[in-house]
Amino acid sequence: SDGLLGEGVGTVTRYLWVLDREAEGFPIALACKIAEVSRQAFNDWRVERAAGPTEAEQAEEKLVAAMREIDAESDATYGQPRMTPEPADRGFCVNHKRVERPMRKHRIVGVRKAPKVRTTIPAEDNPPMPDPIGRRFDPGKPDVAWVGDIECHEALSNRVVMKGHPTAGPSQQTG
Repeated sequence: SDGLLGEGVGTVTRYLWVLDREAEGFPIALACKIAEVSRQAFNDWRVERAAGPTEAEQAEEKLVAAMREIDAESDATYGQPRMTPEPADRGFCVNHKRVERPMRKHRIVGVRKAPKVRTTIPAEDNPPMPDPIGRRFDPGKPDVAWVGDIECHEALSNRVVMKGHPTAGPSQQTG
């Protein structure tokens, strides 16, 4: 069952929900039952929370502060690959994962390349181009399949000149 708070909601979120219900005057036992957490676990979490941040949380805060400073120095252009060595140079023990998580959590993002824009889109009613050689780009021996470009030039006499097409016989070539 999804429960009141929904599937995938973390334990800490549930504890915060119980804390909010307690502030509204609901009994803790009833709020814990609805949030599907034990009262003992909630009380343990509350005592731990009141004790203040842990050493790991304090180290994370220092790292994030350094990353924000680096972000400001780089004019917010550094993404994870360029950000990773910077805290290491300042004495932090980090790898790419240690940098990615706080960047994502604290929304520190670098400059991204603009997406490639497709400018030539064929019409939907256009038939596909003919494939006279059947996609045989390596026929195995010389003089089996020839491919060439067709150049069309409009002259003063409005004649069309075709060059380099192997199937155009002498009677078909002009110019």
